[in-house]
Amino acid sequence: MRFLVACPECHRQFDATERHVGSSFLCSCGATVAVPVPQAHDAAVVRCSSCGAPREGTEPACRFCGAELTLHERDLDTICPGCMARVSGQARFCHHCGNPVLAGQAAAGESGYRCPACEGERPLASRRLGRANVALFDCSSCGGIWIEKEIFEVLADRARAGHLPEVFGGGAPSPAEIPPAPATAQPLRYRPCVTCGALMSRRNYGRKSGVIVDVCARHGLWFDLHELDSLLRWIREGGEARAEKLQREQEKMEIRQQRLGESLQPWNQPESERTIFSRHRSGVMGELASGLLGGAIRWFFE
Repeated sequence: MRFLVACPECHRQFDATERHVGSSFLCSCGATVAVPVPQAHDAAVVRCSSCGAPREGTEPACRFCGAELTLHERDLDTICPGCMARVSGQARFCHHCGNPVLAGQAAAGESGYRCPACEGERPLASRRLGRANVALFDCSSCGGIWIEKEIFEVLADRARAGHLPEVFGGGAPSPAEIPPAPATAQPLRYRPCVTCGALMSRRNYGRKSGVIVDVCARHGLWFDLHELDSLLRWIREGGEARAEKLQREQEKMEIRQQRLGESLQPWNQPESERTIFSRHRSGVMGELASGLLGGAIRWFFE
């Protein structure tokens, strides 16, 4: 049975399965996390374990994401750090209290994470994200944020559902309001992943958001100051749906242009080849018209 505990200050979760009951350790935010006596219990399903939405009545599937609400009955091998209910190890939310189930690392000392943007290896501190029961790492110098992949997916799902958590008070501009980097800015530098140290790729999230984030496909994302707030707002306002619609329209336009180019290809050939093609097409069209006319005349007199 996997036993999760949460920091009382920043709500970062840890896997305390291998820790002794009654022991304690330091979270990277500086708070002491105690390992309580596990008192696991089975609880009724009142929330979806996939998206955290509340359940109404005895409906078999979530009305928001369509996930089966009976999945909680399988593989109950994890203890929720919020209410101690037994939950599935594959669940993203507790089916009883709705608390995110996100064990980022084993219970130990400080994470040792360092800011990938600042010089001098400034340490990152674990902090709670607004009123959400998740934690992320931020740099007190540049204001950048490191957020693990699973936690970002939870926040993105909440933003799609209309819930917009404010990052440390919010007030961030929209992606369109973020001023461009000055012409004298330093040359582009790829940053190392906070977890594995490999260089991250830089991507315009959703291709149309205007928020350029540093991404490690295995571990998480790095956001500069205001970028996480701005991106979550863009997702909440339907930016992903608009970007997908524009992408589909662009693909259709490219297909139409390709077909048009293929249809005009004979006219881009030398004069002699165009003449041959024109005569051939005229002959074919003439035979087709003759056949149609003959059939119509025969039908008329029958």
